[in-house]
Amino acid sequence: MKLWTGAAAAVVTTLVAGQAVAQSGDAGRGQRLFNQQCRACHTLEQGGASVAGPNLHGLFGRKAGTLAGFEFSEAMTKSGIVWDETTLADYNRDPHAKVPGTKMVYGGMKQPGQLADLVAYLKQATQ
Repeated sequence: MKLWTGAAAAVVTTLVAGQAVAQSGDAGRGQRLFNQQCRACHTLEQGGASVAGPNLHGLFGRKAGTLAGFEFSEAMTKSGIVWDETTLADYNRDPHAKVPGTKMVYGGMKQPGQLADLVAYLKQATQ
């Protein structure tokens, strides 16, 4: 019983931490991170090109793998993910763990503060 209680607490803590990370970031710092780590593959503006990765305009609320004009991996199209603060934070923390078989060539953002900043920026910049 003690083991289950500990496991349940870990799951709840992880879920709550994921939500907190997604809601507590600094968009200005997130913009710098995006420019350093993401801009080479992704654009943000409406009607922007899909380069090595898909255009991210309108990302929040969109089902993963559905943007017209970009060829997603089968793993991404079958992932069932709908992008929000939590799913975006989880994915960018470790893309290959979240969606094994993803085409995204990125090792992940391991620092929670940076991840929160990136998500805060993307939430603003992709609307």
